[in-house]
Order: sequence, then C-alpha cells, then structure tokens
Amino acid sequence: MKTLAKLPVTIVTGFLGSGKTTLLRHMLDNAEGRRIAVIVNEFGELGIDGEILKQCTIGCTEEEANGRVYELANGCLCCTVQEEFFPVMRELVARRGDLDHILIETSGLALPKPLVQAFQWPEIRNACTVDAVITVVDSPAV
Repeated sequence: MKTLAKLPVTIVTGFLGSGKTTLLRHMLDNAEGRRIAVIVNEFGELGIDGEILKQCTIGCTEEEANGRVYELANGCLCCTVQEEFFPVMRELVARRGDLDHILIETSGLALPKPLVQAFQWPEIRNACTVDAVITVVDSPAV
C-alpha cells in the first residue's frame, strides 16, 4: 500500500486590500502543472475573490475549477474553523492523491493562529502540513 506524503498548505493573510488575491492569482498563473486547491475566506456574503481566482489559469476546465476553489463566505475563518473549514479540509484530505498543494486566503479580518492550530486536529495533522504563513503588506499603508 502506497503511503501518501503530507499535503503542503500555504496560508496567505493580510489586511483588506493588501494584495492577497493578487498574490494567489500570480501563484496560480505560474503553477506549472501543479494541482492546487484554493480555499478563500470572504467576510461578506458576496464571494468576489473566489470568482476572480476561478478565472485564473489553474490547468483545468471551468467545471474542474469549481472543485478546486472553495469559498467560505459570510464569516471570519478564525472564528468558524470547525463549522466551515473542517468539512472542506475533510474533502480535500480525501482527494489528496489528486492534489499537490492547498492555498488558503484568509479574510482581511482573520487572525492566522486559530487556523494554523486547526492543522493539529488528528484528521488533518496526519494528511497535511502548514509549510508557510505568508503575510501580505500594502507598503504605502505601513
């Protein structure tokens, strides 16, 4: 029986308007064949960032893109980890043989610590590893 390696996860965080979605678009446009799933956390009901990311070149058809970009809307991921995030991660863990990487874009209001801690849950810990937490900063705002 073949043992699957842990799936790397990169968390992208930063304030609203700092360029998180722009960074993810660049990463997806330059994926070079890697199969990447994206989880986008929108604070409002309208999922703008998710729609933008679905339009990126991620090496798949539009139908397949719908199975690779997951929108968690209407809440802050750091506050709704168990009810929103966990079911999506279960699905991605089940499909990890078909994926090379997971990117997570938090809302501009989310704190990354509770999200990183969620990767210690047994069902996730054995299948995924957080390889980086990237904080995007809008330099004129600093």
